[in-house]
Amino acid sequence: MTNILILGGGFGGISAALKLERELKNNSDFKITLIDRNNFHLFTPSLYEVATVYGLIQDNFAQYLRGSVAIPINEILKGKKVNFVQAEIKEINLKEKFVASGGGAKLDFDYLIIALGGETEFYGIPGVQEYAFNFKSIDNAIGIFKKIQEIYKKYQKEKDEKDLRIAIIGGGFTGVEFAAELGCCVGNIIKDYKLSKTCTIISLFEAGPVILSAINEKSRKAIEKRLKNEMVKIQINSPVAKVGPDYIKIGDGGEALNFDLVVWAGGVRGSRFLENLGLKLTKKGTIEINDFLQTKNHDDSLNEKIFAIGDSATFIDPKTGKSVPAMAYVAYDQGAIAAENIIKDINKQKLTPYKPFYDVWIAPAGGKWAYFYYKGIGIAGFTGYLLKQLVDFKYFLRILPLNKALALFFKDLVIFTRND
Repeated sequence: MTNILILGGGFGGISAALKLERELKNNSDFKITLIDRNNFHLFTPSLYEVATVYGLIQDNFAQYLRGSVAIPINEILKGKKVNFVQAEIKEINLKEKFVASGGGAKLDFDYLIIALGGETEFYGIPGVQEYAFNFKSIDNAIGIFKKIQEIYKKYQKEKDEKDLRIAIIGGGFTGVEFAAELGCCVGNIIKDYKLSKTCTIISLFEAGPVILSAINEKSRKAIEKRLKNEMVKIQINSPVAKVGPDYIKIGDGGEALNFDLVVWAGGVRGSRFLENLGLKLTKKGTIEINDFLQTKNHDDSLNEKIFAIGDSATFIDPKTGKSVPAMAYVAYDQGAIAAENIIKDINKQKLTPYKPFYDVWIAPAGGKWAYFYYKGIGIAGFTGYLLKQLVDFKYFLRILPLNKALALFFKDLVIFTRND
C-alpha cells in the first residue's frame, strides 16, 4: 500500500486531493489522506465580505455568515476515496516518514504534500498582534464584523460629535478589498442610524510609495479612484511603527493617531511549524522548492517524495527571477501539478515541470465593482464584478456537485449584496 499524505485543506491541498483521487480511484494499492485542524475549507477570497457585511449581529446570523465561506471538507470529499482526518499536527518526521497528530494518531506516508498555508507576518511592529484585528481566519473576519456593529451602536447611543476613525494597515489586495467594501458597509450603517455622512474617516496605510505595488499603473489609478469614491483616504509612505489600544504611530517619532478600529492586512510568512523539519527555508519562512515543486531537503534522498505548495512554499519564476505571488488559484494549480508528479514518480515517468501562470487577478473594490485583469486587458466596474462572480462559481463547481455549488453561490449573493 502506497500512502499519500496531504497536510492542509486549503486551495492547494484540496486541489491535490481531488486530482489524486480522480487518477487513482480505481487502484486499491493507494491510500490518500488529507489532514487539517479544521473540518472546513476556507474560501479566503470572500473573507473581506464577511468582515463588512451589513446585517444583524445575533449569533445565529454569525453562524449563517460563517457557512458562506467555510465549506465542509466532508462535502467536498463525499463519495471520494480520500480519507479525511481532522486533527492538529504535532510532529512531522521526514526521515521516518510519519506525521503525528495532537490526539496521538500516527500517519505514515510514502509521499507527502505540505500545504499548511501561511501565518500573518507582523514584522516585529510593537502592538500589532495585541491590539490590531488580524485578517486571516473566519473568526478574525466575524470579529471585525461584530466590532464594526459595536462601535457604531456606541457612537449613536453616546451622540458623540467626534469622527469615527478606522485604520487599515497594508495596501495589498487584502487591505484594498476590505477598505473599499467597508466604505459601502459604513454608508448603509450611517443611513440606517441616521448619522452624518461625514462621521467616519477610513484610512488605508501603506508603507511603500504605492498601493498594490505588483500591478500596473493604469490599473492602480482606476482602483485608487474607486477607493476615493468610497471615501477611503490612501496614506502612502506611511510605515506603521507602533499600534496601541486606540492609536497607531506612523514612522519613528511620529505622533499618535487615534482610531476606533485598527485592522492589520499586512504580509504573510510561512508557518513556524516548518522551521525544525530540516528543509531549506527562505527568509519568509517558506520552503524552497525545485521546478517540480519538490523540497530541497538537507538529505537529498528524501526530496523526490516530499512536495510543498501554496503559502508554505516559494517558487522562483525562471522568467522573472522573482517569487510567484501567493494567490488562491496559484496554490490550486500547484496542487494539481504536485499530484501529477507523484503519479508520474510512482509510474517511473518523467516529471512535469511547474510553469507558473499568474498574469490574471481580480480586485473587488466595493459593491458591484471589481477590476478584472487578464494578460494585459483590464475590465473595471460592473462587468469586472460579473467576471468575478463567474470565477467564484467556476471554483465552486471544481470542488462541489452542481446542486451544492449553486446553493453556495446564491447564498453568497444573498448575503454579500447587502452592502450594494
